[in-house]
Formats: sequence, structure tokens, C-alpha cells
Amino acid sequence: MPRYFFHIRRQGVTLRDRDGVELGGIAEAAAEAARRGRQIAAYEARQGIRSAAGMIVIDEGWRTVLELPIEDEDQG
Repeated sequence: MPRYFFHIRRQGVTLRDRDGVELGGIAEAAAEAARRGRQIAAYEARQGIRSAAGMIVIDEGWRTVLELPIEDEDQG
């Protein structure tokens, strides 16, 4: 099973996911990225944080397979 890494980019800084997770393919990675993005956006909304951020999904070959914004429903 392929491994995917979910990096977070905020204000020019990238927080790297060093562990990754094994998933069945890109569709599962996209669903996991959306789930993580919702969790991050909800946490930041509760904390009053309103900063632009994005998630970058990388495969085990270090290729970018997906990029998506992280924003709460009021921002997007």
C-alpha cells in the first residue's frame, strides 16, 4: 500500500509530516486530506486564528499529488 504525507504550509513555512500514512490510493489520500483540513480549520476557528494555510499531499516518491486550502466555511 502506498504511503502519503500531509504537509501543512502557512505563511511561507512548511510543517512536514515525517510519518505519513498508508492508504489505498490517491482517492483515499484526498479524503484523508479533506478530513485533516476540516479538523485544522475547526481548531483554528475555536482559537480565533484566521490565517491562510494549505495542505500539500506528497506520495512516497516525494511527488505532490494534491494541494488544497485549509479554511473555515466563513472564509471560503
